[in-house]
Amino acid sequence: MGPKKSKVRIYHHGEHPEMMKLEINKLGRPYHKIQKIFLDKHDHFDGKLNIFFLKKFRVNISLKSLHFEMDVWHKQAQIFSSETGSLAIIIDRPLLLSVLHDYYGLSKDKQVISTQQTPVTRTEERLKSKLAQELVTLITEDSLFGSSLQINPDYASLNTNWSYRIKFALDGYDGTFSLLLDSAHVDRLLATLRQSAERSARPGLEQSASTQTSFMALPVRLTGHLATVSLKVADLMQLKSGDILPISLADRVPLFIGRQPLMTAVITEDHGKLFFSGFTDPNSEQTHD
Repeated sequence: MGPKKSKVRIYHHGEHPEMMKLEINKLGRPYHKIQKIFLDKHDHFDGKLNIFFLKKFRVNISLKSLHFEMDVWHKQAQIFSSETGSLAIIIDRPLLLSVLHDYYGLSKDKQVISTQQTPVTRTEERLKSKLAQELVTLITEDSLFGSSLQINPDYASLNTNWSYRIKFALDGYDGTFSLLLDSAHVDRLLATLRQSAERSARPGLEQSASTQTSFMALPVRLTGHLATVSLKVADLMQLKSGDILPISLADRVPLFIGRQPLMTAVITEDHGKLFFSGFTDPNSEQTHD
């Protein structure tokens, strides 16, 4: 067989799909695969966001699209901390005003369209803070980072430079919100991706280990052959209650699993009970306590 041919798709200028420029400082690290991590979870995020907005604001929304950007500078993001590092969220004001409108059940005619001339109220600030924590917890829980993060507001952080930005555009609301990740969270995402690749590369080993664990947990009944007495049928018919049979125990007794001989053992007595001990494999003459 000859070498496998690879296919190349050529696009005209301006007709290619959305592309991300890979910076020089990101070479050698699969930053471009972070897009795939989030795009593979598009339907998962869509379902969770739909349930969240439907329960909380009685609004039927869906996730329209995801957009990605590296090395972002942003000054007014809502910053949170986790055991990994820092992350933040940005909620566009048109989206926040739409949510505020639905939260208080105002009439559509009273909704202010122009966000530039509308002063920011304390109610809007409180809703922004509460919604930011709910959204960042909603997105980062489950298996995105391998395990759920412990999210806490970080009012003292002055971080303005972020390694990655994921923008969520909603269908049903104007505006977007964005998740900002520092380099530590990006590294954790990439580590999760490597672990998934390793698990998929060796499914046979995991299945074999699981099978071995299940096999070792099976219950086994061990039977010991203590003694044998040879009697004639006439002698057996004359036995009465209280008769004593002349039996002498061997130094070692054979042990069986079913009818299959396994090893030998000695009989010991402890507090009026008999136990097997001093197990020996007849083939190797190795003793096991």
